[in-house]
Amino acid sequence: MNAHEMVTVIGLVVVAVVVLCLARVIVLALQESTGDLSARLKWLRVIDFALKIVRSGRNPNPARPRKSKSAPTLFFHRWRVLIVMSAGLLMVFVPVHWWMVKPILWRAQLANEFSKLLIMAAYDPQTPVVVPRGKETLDRITAVVDTLTDSMRKNPYRNKEIWVLDHYWQYWRTQRLDEYLNANKIFVANGGKIHRMFLLTAEELRNPEVQALLQEQCRIGRLGAGQTGNGFELWRADPKMINSREEYEGLSRSFRQLPETDKTFNNFDIVRFNDALYYSSDFSPDYRVMGRSIWIFDPEQVSKIDLKSLFKKSIAERIPCD
Repeated sequence: MNAHEMVTVIGLVVVAVVVLCLARVIVLALQESTGDLSARLKWLRVIDFALKIVRSGRNPNPARPRKSKSAPTLFFHRWRVLIVMSAGLLMVFVPVHWWMVKPILWRAQLANEFSKLLIMAAYDPQTPVVVPRGKETLDRITAVVDTLTDSMRKNPYRNKEIWVLDHYWQYWRTQRLDEYLNANKIFVANGGKIHRMFLLTAEELRNPEVQALLQEQCRIGRLGAGQTGNGFELWRADPKMINSREEYEGLSRSFRQLPETDKTFNNFDIVRFNDALYYSSDFSPDYRVMGRSIWIFDPEQVSKIDLKSLFKKSIAERIPCD
């Protein structure tokens, strides 16, 4: 049994202990009816509710002397105790049995996902989330796009927009991003909008690889054969010219206030969702593999990075996909 399974089993044991303690308290409540005990049970609200159900019709009075229980009353009283204890044991045995009969690899996978859930639950929304590995980075950003797509399917009138600033284009020329690219296409096909800007010099723009990349990007907005929708916009800006623009400089200053932005603004690829921000500058030497990334969920910090301000004809040019 690995560490993740051990955490899950310990959690089940803790639940079992709580259930047993609950059963013990109920048993004591059935055996005693003094005022002091009733006061203690009222402090435990849930147990007090259970006590009222079990002892319905009885009016406990501390001043009244206790009466001896008749044989039928004592018989049913003991049966109630037996039922409560049996229910408690079932609540412990059934989950443990269900867990132990599952395949080991399935348990390991479930324990791993449960561990991730606990880690995410421990995060404060105002605390940045660091994704250390490239594969996990790519999986997470793909999952976010898929989640937004599912949200629009449930509510078609709730459109979502994604703003992207790519300082590097090289990592798009790899099959590792095919799944993410397909997620983009499905997102747009379901009513979402993606605004993506590449920073490309005039020399890079003439590169056949870049031309192939731009054509592939244009397919994101294709609704069918020869039909292009308005859900995808592709922009291009010259890195030298945009550096001197006031909007870019202001965005750069705001960006440097975010965590782990010790590098200059033009070293990062940035994705702005409605209520989240993703950025990364950790790529392989040939810029073909994504690395670690940072996720920001604090609304105040997210609102400071307004990529929309760069998508103007006075700053960049829109690449036609018709």
